[in-house]
Amino acid sequence: MSTTQIAAALFQLQQLDLELERLVAEQQAVANALQGSSNLQKLRAERNIAQQQLRSGLQAQKEAEWALEELGNRLKMQEQRLYSGAVQNPKELYTLQQEVQRLLAQQNRQEDMALEIMDAAESLQEIARRKAESLEQEERAWGEESASLVVRRDQLELRKQELQSKRAQMSST
Repeated sequence: MSTTQIAAALFQLQQLDLELERLVAEQQAVANALQGSSNLQKLRAERNIAQQQLRSGLQAQKEAEWALEELGNRLKMQEQRLYSGAVQNPKELYTLQQEVQRLLAQQNRQEDMALEIMDAAESLQEIARRKAESLEQEERAWGEESASLVVRRDQLELRKQELQSKRAQMSST
């Protein structure tokens, strides 16, 4: 074998080695990409936080409604006592009227607070819905992207095997 032929063979081997290195690097990049999207992980975390906040908001709404119901029951009971005629003492009647007025004011404040909590819960529900939609869209996009990455990974593996076979053939001669 002449030195020119040896140099040409070595050059071809070097080119094959460079191509193999490039393929391995691309395979690694594809494998890393298949591990998952950081944006997808971020969206999952945001959706989970939004759902937790929604659960807390709905719980606060229930508690506000229960407190309002309890106040309504206490007010109804005191009004029945006031208007039933069972209480005859003027001082006791006055105290009962004051209690009814206090309960009415407390009920009004509780109604306002319950409405604010309901508005907040509705907002949290909308936020949770939007986060879930964003996540769903990203998961669909990721599904399509990962399918193309799997195809690319398989193509790279085939090309790598071809080059390794060709290199083994060249180095044996």
